[in-house]
Amino acid sequence: MNGAVRARNSESNLLTPNTNLLDARPTRAEMRLTWVLIGGLMAALVLVLPIAHIQWPASNLLYSLAGISAFAQIATGVLLLTQALILRNDSVLILSVGYLTGGLVVASNVVLVHDTALQLWVFRIWHSVFVLAILGYALLQSCPEPLLARRRFRQRVKAFVAIGIGFVTLLGGYIVFRPFELPLILQDTNYATPADIWVNVIQMILISVAWICLVRNRRKTVLSIWMAVVAAAVFVDIILFIVGGKLFSVGLYISKLNNLIAVTLIFYVIFYHYVRIQHELLRNRVWLMRANRRLNRKALSDPLTTLPNRAALEAYLNFALGRAERHKGILAVCVIDLDEFKPVNDRYGHEVGDQLLNALAKRLSGTLRMEEFLARLGGDEFVLVLEGVENISTLNVIMERISDEIARPFVLQDGIHVQVHASIGIATYPEIKTADELMRMADRALYRAKNEKKSRSRNWQLHLLETPTG
Repeated sequence: MNGAVRARNSESNLLTPNTNLLDARPTRAEMRLTWVLIGGLMAALVLVLPIAHIQWPASNLLYSLAGISAFAQIATGVLLLTQALILRNDSVLILSVGYLTGGLVVASNVVLVHDTALQLWVFRIWHSVFVLAILGYALLQSCPEPLLARRRFRQRVKAFVAIGIGFVTLLGGYIVFRPFELPLILQDTNYATPADIWVNVIQMILISVAWICLVRNRRKTVLSIWMAVVAAAVFVDIILFIVGGKLFSVGLYISKLNNLIAVTLIFYVIFYHYVRIQHELLRNRVWLMRANRRLNRKALSDPLTTLPNRAALEAYLNFALGRAERHKGILAVCVIDLDEFKPVNDRYGHEVGDQLLNALAKRLSGTLRMEEFLARLGGDEFVLVLEGVENISTLNVIMERISDEIARPFVLQDGIHVQVHASIGIATYPEIKTADELMRMADRALYRAKNEKKSRSRNWQLHLLETPTG
């Protein structure tokens, strides 16, 4: 019973690694970790708020963070888009397009924009795209049933990608050609204008709705719980940005650092789970290989003596015939049957009979040479395959050795002494060409040897070479 339970558990473990984050269910440890991170973000917000307005020296750190952010968003967007296309998932499609579009917006801000006011505007645009993508993902993820028809998923992919490319193209065109001026967003170093504050408040409301949807959703996945952490980080980012109020304030620096954590977090989560999945798959592959070897051994071995069984003998004999044909050698198939096995069973019982078969198998296996193969067909019948036999004289010497080994007394458990003899029928290649015919003719020689048991001078009979059939 325990063995069956362990086998079922092992089989179920093969299904454990889920190869995507969209359907994979989070572990309790992962759930606890996300809540610890959310609590840490809120604690950091409380600690930084009193000093958020303090000015720090100007630094190029923001540009470095923006470059890392752009790369992480584009990489994350590609990974998410791949998952969305494979599983035809609309919520992740929206999120992936948001990441890709946001990454390209940030990249254009770093490469093309050198005016501080315009950089702030492009940052606001990126923030809006990112917040809307998270909100779209959260709303669709919280729906118990898909809202959109799966058969039109490809059309939606094309539409969303076209919208993203069109948006980035229009933004790049504006940055290059500046056809009109945007409303004032920066006064000296103060960016906390009424319009900017309203935009931030709206974004804060939207990201709060997204966070609530992600947290209250009962159909949680690995991706959804980590997106809840991202939503919390964006919420903290917005508050610190507002409270900082000025360029190079503590609030702005911490906001951008927190923003980097928010946009790169999913990339790290995907990378971690990818490594974990590969490790699980590798472990399961090793388990399967070992299980396959165990099954092969069971399928090709005799359960009592662990010798090769009939199936293994058939496979080996075919290979051996091929080698004998290539090397122009003699191959002998010897069927061995014990003469006094039934009286042993009748006198001592089947348990002692099994002990005798085991002892015989070990004894003969210990005398085998490189070119000799021993198998058990069943009952008290064994088959010995001999390759590279030089001539009949050599075959007779080998049979003498095997017969002497079988005839030596056996001492079994409880001090039982048993002595048996064997009848052996032999058929040889190249006189007989096929494996089936070799076995059949060796069986025929065996029965002749058993019938002549009382008058024979030796306990083996050779088919064809010494006694041609009429």
